[in-house]
Amino acid sequence: MRPIRDLAIIGGGIGGVSSAIYAKRAGLDFLFFESNAVGGQLLFMENVDNYVGLEIGIRGQDFAKKLEKNLKDLRIDVCQEEIVKVEEKTAKVEVHSGSSSYEAKGLIVATGASPLKLAIPGEDGFVGKGVSYCAICDGFFFKDKEVVVVGGGNTAVEEALYLAQLARKVTLIHRKNHLRALQYLQAKLFQKDNIEVIFESVVKELKGKEFLEGLILENTQTHQRHTLPTSGLFIAVGVKPNTEIVKNIVSTDEKGFIITDNEMRTSSNCIWACGDCRLRPLRQLITAASEGALATLSAYKYLKGHYIST
Repeated sequence: MRPIRDLAIIGGGIGGVSSAIYAKRAGLDFLFFESNAVGGQLLFMENVDNYVGLEIGIRGQDFAKKLEKNLKDLRIDVCQEEIVKVEEKTAKVEVHSGSSSYEAKGLIVATGASPLKLAIPGEDGFVGKGVSYCAICDGFFFKDKEVVVVGGGNTAVEEALYLAQLARKVTLIHRKNHLRALQYLQAKLFQKDNIEVIFESVVKELKGKEFLEGLILENTQTHQRHTLPTSGLFIAVGVKPNTEIVKNIVSTDEKGFIITDNEMRTSSNCIWACGDCRLRPLRQLITAASEGALATLSAYKYLKGHYIST
């Protein structure tokens, strides 16, 4: 086991990066873990148009590069190890990757969330063969084809708008009779000539041989079914938190989101959480960044004895 550190931060999205920056400026001895690329959900966003101080429409990947540069400029090293297990000990935590173990007096969980699946017949078998959870990642493969997006929130509408630049036609499927997306996004959506919206419908099954060829849709009111031919299905129906490594250590809600107080403290004395893995009213980049700062400042107060945890 290596020497005990002040703090460990797991997750390289904007919340985790914010935590790391504040930990560096606070003079803490910390480790920052991200097994993939820095940026988190930014890597899957075409544009960001609501982050204060940045140019409207900045590409998500370009924003992620800015975060990487922040880390480099501050000489913050990224430990590219996947943390697979966390153990709470007396006044400390142990975090374990596949090959190494580390000890820290405090832990910030910034592990984000992953797309939910539809959990329907054929879904798993067609992943990478017509089924995708990221239009930016896979949209290019469906240039001039007909594709379907499932969902009714901001992400689903943004995916449909992005795909409309590549595909011949995009069909948006939503189970309700209205979308949840922000009005300005809906306005853009309904202005597109090559986007059709089908309300009050759900996808029940996927069909095809080697690759996806069509969907079976069911009307939620009449329960009538019909087949919709398509080459691609992009699923945007929500997210699940990446909290498996701490689910038996800290309190979560029924969906697995970590419950914290206003200072990002969890039910554990030495664990904090921020970003999309946390139960929060607004899942936005700007709120994740602020939560990352709060989590580190709260951890700093704990480490320096400025408050007594209950």
